[in-house]
Amino acid sequence: MQNGRDTYETAYRAGWRPEPRLTVSEWADEHRVLGNRSGHAAVHWHTDTTPYLREIMDALGPRSPARRVVFMKGSQLGGTEAGNNWLGYVMHHAPGPILVLRPTVDEARRFSRQRLDPMIATTPVLHELVREARSRDGGNSLLIKEFPGGVLFLTGSNSATGVKSMPIRWLFCDEIDEYPGDVDGQGDPISLAEKRTTGPLYSRRKVFLVSTPTVKGISRIEREFLASDQRRYFVPCPECGHFDWMRWENIRWRDDDPKTAAMACVHCGVLIEERFKPQMLNQGQWRPTAKGNGETIGFHLSSLYSPLGWLPWSATVAEFVESKENPLRLKNWVNSVLGETWEERGETVDPDSLLARAERYEAEVSTGVGVLVAAVDVQGDRLECAVKGYGAAEESWLVAFSQFHGDPGRDQVWLDLDRFLRTEFAHESGQKVPISCVAVDSGGHHSEQVYRFCRARIDRRVFAVRGGSERGKPLVGRPSDHNRYRAKLFTLCVDTGKEIVYSRLRIGSPGPGYCHLPEWIDEEYIAQLTAEKAIRKWIKNRGTVREWVKTRDRNEALDLEVYCLAALHILGPAFVKSLPERAAALANLREVPVAAEPEPSMPLRRPRGWIDGWRG
Repeated sequence: MQNGRDTYETAYRAGWRPEPRLTVSEWADEHRVLGNRSGHAAVHWHTDTTPYLREIMDALGPRSPARRVVFMKGSQLGGTEAGNNWLGYVMHHAPGPILVLRPTVDEARRFSRQRLDPMIATTPVLHELVREARSRDGGNSLLIKEFPGGVLFLTGSNSATGVKSMPIRWLFCDEIDEYPGDVDGQGDPISLAEKRTTGPLYSRRKVFLVSTPTVKGISRIEREFLASDQRRYFVPCPECGHFDWMRWENIRWRDDDPKTAAMACVHCGVLIEERFKPQMLNQGQWRPTAKGNGETIGFHLSSLYSPLGWLPWSATVAEFVESKENPLRLKNWVNSVLGETWEERGETVDPDSLLARAERYEAEVSTGVGVLVAAVDVQGDRLECAVKGYGAAEESWLVAFSQFHGDPGRDQVWLDLDRFLRTEFAHESGQKVPISCVAVDSGGHHSEQVYRFCRARIDRRVFAVRGGSERGKPLVGRPSDHNRYRAKLFTLCVDTGKEIVYSRLRIGSPGPGYCHLPEWIDEEYIAQLTAEKAIRKWIKNRGTVREWVKTRDRNEALDLEVYCLAALHILGPAFVKSLPERAAALANLREVPVAAEPEPSMPLRRPRGWIDGWRG
């Protein structure tokens, strides 16, 4: 057995031992084992399968002079596993404090369970370094992994405390386009995290920024990539040997058949079949296409490079053909397949085109509707209410619109609204359809009356909503009941809601996301529906952001559209997923399933001392 002195000397010598010349890709090929804890057979990592990742991984090694590495990418390329290989290499051969930054703390926990823990469990050299997690052992938990010479922290970009926790040497920021612009009022989360790597303590530090891009002009990963040397992966033509990078405009197919997809060589014009892709990838070269700032190297890769058998060109063509007429789906395709930013076609919607497509419904509720929801906007002298039906893929129909004039500070106007919300609307099949969820705006006039009204009707799923100040969040946040009446209150990201609504209003034909408008719609309603436009402005610590501004005074119809969408989402993802079945049940005179309890759930119980309507 070693005595204390021998143990100290062994650790002292290990601390001064030079880091090995092994690169990250060489470490992965030698040590990394892919697998999980669900019983699937483990296999060794082979960089030759994704040769374009070799230079990216090696740039992350301590011997590379690059301080910042940017990877702007599409899907199905192995980018996350490349980052995991780097983490494994660091824990094994270049120990030090590591920070892994995910969009949210919940995402960090999910990453730890689904990616990091399985890698440690199936890779022997890592399993020996990191102890099994124990609930009472602070050295290894879901968000902290200790290993000899270092520690790995995982946190979300929405936690200022986690981002600013301690000095770090290695920083891995994943899916950075999903980060908030400002975290807890303290600035940009990436800037906060990068400050943890500065100073004399870690002179050979490294920052890895990875993401699928989003909207042009506000995408973080695009901004970082444009500041780099903008490397593209050039591959040779099997026919003439000319090197070029894969571009969507060079993909060709015949007779609207995606299975015929091939890539045209820009030099000789030959059509390259996808079976040559492994040969092309193995001979590929990363080449810079810009000078850059001298500190950041950047890599861009679309899903056209996805290895043979992962995401074929025919699948990308088929998805494009299905998405090209739908702006929402096309936006996702441009971001996730091409790995490029989406440039908005317009900042507003043409009201004349909306008015021209108004249609006659055969009944109050058309075939295709699976649920009715309502929204209420509170003004100083009236209440306004819209009822909408939603079907598969959130195709929607405006069913009714009504105004209730009177002082919202008095009971009568609310009782009039209550009678209207109890209305059951006639379906084409002959069934009567009730309203399943109601969102009432509490952010402006008469919030006390709104809370009181909603609290008395919680069993009918009547909820208060208000707009939040944060941007880039999901439309509906978690509910709270921090008000005098303990009414359930949902905070909405109205920017997200308006972006969704405007994108859907631009869809030109019925189908996923399309908004049907009834023939009784008038010019005033359409004017209110298109009363805002998005502008881009520079805000300190947040960069360029989109901001919605009014083009006219009244915009109640747009607000109601957002609140209706929020009411649908309050019912929860499982409910939204069931809309096709619910629509079919209504159309075929079958019993419609009872609405699921809203998610996340809170008890739906009537308060003691209340009667139908108001406090008794």
